[in-house]
Amino acid sequence: MSDTFDDIVLGAGTAGAVVAARLSEDSTRRVALVEAGPHYATPGQTPQDLLNANAMSLVGHDWGHSAGLTGSRRTAFPQGKVSGGSSAIGNTVMIRATPADFDEWAALGNSLWSWDQVLPQLRAIEDDLDFGADEFHGSGGPVPIRRWRSGELTAVQQLFLEGCLEAGYPHAADHNHPRSTGVGPIPSNRRDARQRVSTAMAYLWPATGRPNLTVFADALVDRVLIDDGAVTGVRVLEGADSARVLKARRIVVAAGAVGTPAVLLRSGVGPRETLEELGIPVQSPLSGIGEGLVDQPRIGVFMTPRPGKGNASASTGQIVLRTTAPAPAGGQERFNDMYYAMVNHFSLAHHFPQLRSAASTDAVFGIMAVVRRPHSRGRVGITSADPRVAPRIDLGYLSDDRDYAQFAEAVRTCWQLAHSAKIGAHAEKVVALEEKTVADDGLLRGYIDTVVDTAFNPVGTARMGPAGDPGAVVDQFGAVRGVEGLHVADASVFPSMVCANVALTVVLVGERMASMLREV
Repeated sequence: MSDTFDDIVLGAGTAGAVVAARLSEDSTRRVALVEAGPHYATPGQTPQDLLNANAMSLVGHDWGHSAGLTGSRRTAFPQGKVSGGSSAIGNTVMIRATPADFDEWAALGNSLWSWDQVLPQLRAIEDDLDFGADEFHGSGGPVPIRRWRSGELTAVQQLFLEGCLEAGYPHAADHNHPRSTGVGPIPSNRRDARQRVSTAMAYLWPATGRPNLTVFADALVDRVLIDDGAVTGVRVLEGADSARVLKARRIVVAAGAVGTPAVLLRSGVGPRETLEELGIPVQSPLSGIGEGLVDQPRIGVFMTPRPGKGNASASTGQIVLRTTAPAPAGGQERFNDMYYAMVNHFSLAHHFPQLRSAASTDAVFGIMAVVRRPHSRGRVGITSADPRVAPRIDLGYLSDDRDYAQFAEAVRTCWQLAHSAKIGAHAEKVVALEEKTVADDGLLRGYIDTVVDTAFNPVGTARMGPAGDPGAVVDQFGAVRGVEGLHVADASVFPSMVCANVALTVVLVGERMASMLREV
């Protein structure tokens, strides 16, 4: 087998699977896809935990990373280590970013990413099983979009829906309509009520058997090889001792907002001081690598279920409320920047583990809030040039004091909805939170410090921007500054956070970058 290719894609995750599949549609182009985890090429090969859309698979196909939250607090930070990446292990939520999100990207110097520019590609991605093809939806695309039917809702989901409507929030039959806001069923990447469709399933399965696409599974990327300012290939590790060099004229890094900056830094692309401290030869001294990490934090009001009310086999969530928080002092409102979800069940082994002792049980349910546009920023770095050493992840939560006001508003909204929607009849007790705490700013601040956790939506660690932006790592085509033939296509290129779960936007990045790459 030849080890020389036209394009090598590093990472078969939410975006990487898309890029490799789309590039290999050109039968004259030899494409390699390198994945650190396993690749399951058929439904029969795929483990049940990856097929089951009703639960996150956070153990068997995970990198095992941890991340700093606030101060000395750390948490597990799952990222998919399998073809399909986090789309194969995470919640199946496929909510679009808003038009304002994309227009902000364009205003930041990325004109090809405005709402009008990306809408046709969003429609082409979708096979919307509820709305079909119209002005805003697509039919026949690789990713199914299905919303929960009323007869499929658990009792607490129905009560949450009714409680939100009674509280005055509008009904949202379609959270993917550009003007939609309010409460309604989650759009999900599944064709039925149970089985997920990851990007591996949607894009790589149909590409199986293409002679011009080679998948290297269980292959860990060491570094991109760069000579005289241009890529020549990539060095990968296969097994404990075996190394292999794959050659190509172009490398597309799609290892995610955590993995991509680590790969770039090991390859000599990043802040000069950092690289020199680690003894890594500097290929392109870009200060923005790993900086500006944005991750959506979450908090909520959680309860222990009464016997028989646990909903353990149901999907984690079915109904969500999207709304706009009050404008911060001196700032402006941002449409749909708050997200409230009725959670059927959470295992405290993987979600909000700090509540475990107070709950005296392993599982809770309740109303969770996600702050879509936090002010705080974190970073991703490396402590070694060895790819087997995990990157250092600091989410930086609450490092900007303005975020406390957003969280306080979120917790109080969760409390009101939990107590107005008759959801309490399904609970034995509320965990670690009392009414006096909700009413007192100081006490509530302590609850926020203790409970805030990650919603697993990291972006922005190799962001795109114009030539005059000193923090930008790639241009709007995904080309890395200072290295010919090196591109990035994943969540790390987001120039700003979006008001949605990021999965569908990451698929969009894969599609859009692939279409641009096929033109050159």
